Amino acid sequence: MKKSPSHRLSDHALWALGRASQHAQRLVRQHMTDAGVRTQHYHVLASLADDGEAAQATLADRIGLDRSDLVTLLDELEELEFLARRVDPADRRRKIVAITPAGERQLTAMDELIHAAETDLLKPLTAAERKTLLSLLRRVSGD
Repeated sequence: MKKSPSHRLSDHALWALGRASQHAQRLVRQHMTDAGVRTQHYHVLASLADDGEAAQATLADRIGLDRSDLVTLLDELEELEFLARRVDPADRRRKIVAITPAGERQLTAMDELIHAAETDLLKPLTAAERKTLLSLLRRVSGD
């Protein structure tokens, strides 16, 4: 049996939540990498699907990404035909970004990868424990 590492804060909820979050993120990255997709693409597509089309600068702010880094991602996603950019008629210097039907399908496939990662993460818990955990996390986060 693997002994969990000891740390001065290991008996505190913040420490345990942080460790669980790191593990969850590792699992998501692993599932995405194994499928040949990028987690950053997911953030862009999910924002466009959930919050609607946006100017590039607005999209960068929404997902907390540097604007120049976003342009590289948008170029990749546009080449894959997962999004489309068009000139904003109100300001021809701005580009409006929107998800395409192919992007919606890709997002659905990526959602399935995240669900698979969650299944891996929660494997040690019973169905009742999973519901309780989700309920407690929602309460703690104010959702």
